[in-house]
Amino acid sequence: MSDNNGSQLKTGALGMSDCIMIAIGGMVGSAIFTLSGLTYLLSGAASLASWIAAGIILLLYALNVAELSTTIPKTGGLFVYPYELLGKTSTQKSFWGWLSAWSWLCVVVIGVSFSSIFVANYLGSLVPALADKQIPVAIVWILLCWGLNVLGITFMGKINLVLTICLIVLCLIYSFVGIGSLNPANFEGMFSQGTLGTKGFAGAIPIAMLAYGSIIAIASIAEEIRDPQKTIPKAMGISVFATIAMYSLMIIATTGLVNWNLFPGNDFATYAPLTFAVVTSLPDKMWLAPIISIGALLAITTTMLVMLMDAGRTIMVTAKSGFFPKIFTKINPKTQTPVNSLTFAAVVAIILACFPQFCMDIVNIGAITSAITVTIVTISLISLRKKHIETPGAFKVPGGIVLPIITLIVLAYMFTQQEANVYLWSLGAYVIGFIIYGIAYTVNRGKLDMNA
Repeated sequence: MSDNNGSQLKTGALGMSDCIMIAIGGMVGSAIFTLSGLTYLLSGAASLASWIAAGIILLLYALNVAELSTTIPKTGGLFVYPYELLGKTSTQKSFWGWLSAWSWLCVVVIGVSFSSIFVANYLGSLVPALADKQIPVAIVWILLCWGLNVLGITFMGKINLVLTICLIVLCLIYSFVGIGSLNPANFEGMFSQGTLGTKGFAGAIPIAMLAYGSIIAIASIAEEIRDPQKTIPKAMGISVFATIAMYSLMIIATTGLVNWNLFPGNDFATYAPLTFAVVTSLPDKMWLAPIISIGALLAITTTMLVMLMDAGRTIMVTAKSGFFPKIFTKINPKTQTPVNSLTFAAVVAIILACFPQFCMDIVNIGAITSAITVTIVTISLISLRKKHIETPGAFKVPGGIVLPIITLIVLAYMFTQQEANVYLWSLGAYVIGFIIYGIAYTVNRGKLDMNA
């Protein structure tokens, strides 16, 4: 994809192993070290089933995206797919493209800011002087991830590969040590545990889905992948199954070590569940605590790297259609990265990170907008099938439109299980999105065309 000056993204820069590690590194992030405690609070031991279900939903979604991204292999796909497949006029196309892109921008930018907020918590356990420097540390970490992205996709991919391998090793150490000391009684009556009781299983799924959202980051860089038609679906499938397995081991370990009754009213347990489990149930294995902190820092960093990468490219594509100033379409000719759009995404994430008191409200927004993104992209795939658009060698989801329909049914059920305040915060995010759309429509006199 070229900008107005002819610079372009680095095509074919990433291979299979790079894509798998980018996906795993993006998924195995801060969520398992923080949000797993929140899901345990809501659903008790059933959180294990919630995380597995969330992974399966995102796998269905990933397969849908794999077909779209190999049929329409363009960077910034979450804007491109609805734009190309939904609506007849350029105005209608741009609306659906923007709705999908805005939903996903909320997920990834919120993900960057949310992750950065927790850096100080884990870094403070290793360097106590930084424990109460939450906002400054968050800002520094966002800038660090921004800098690594700006240096180029190849360099970022190599750094992510090393960090992800180290992260996997540390997660497995915690899992096997914890499982070796678990209490089976903590799993009794698992689907009636938690503050939400029998609704806990479904109520925790949207939150757990946030942990898998980065699987589609691969699709957002389709033009930068070698042999995308083969690489994208294989990398998605392998990385999702690997992540589900790793999450399951870690949640079994945590759930087996501490009972959910210890979580209500306990912020330490809710937001640092792995460390809480070690301190509470494994006092003779306190050497695990720094391992968890290091693992969390690696996880947070890989997640932020991937989400910021995704956010920058989504902003770049939407700017091409007129939703943001054209300066955000430019690609640095030296590093072959969209530096301006990456910088804009980082600045917004920094602003959000300055308000950690709204952390959980931010998470709730991300959970709903993630589900809406999945819905729009799934409908786009159904439209692709109805229009019989084909690209030689493209991946096809087995079963025709059966899988997309199942995805929509599961999402519809999930939406009915949420609390009213979750929708109110999310509505506020969409009000902002529609205001941006209205301004862009007015400034461009209705000509919101990505091919202009």
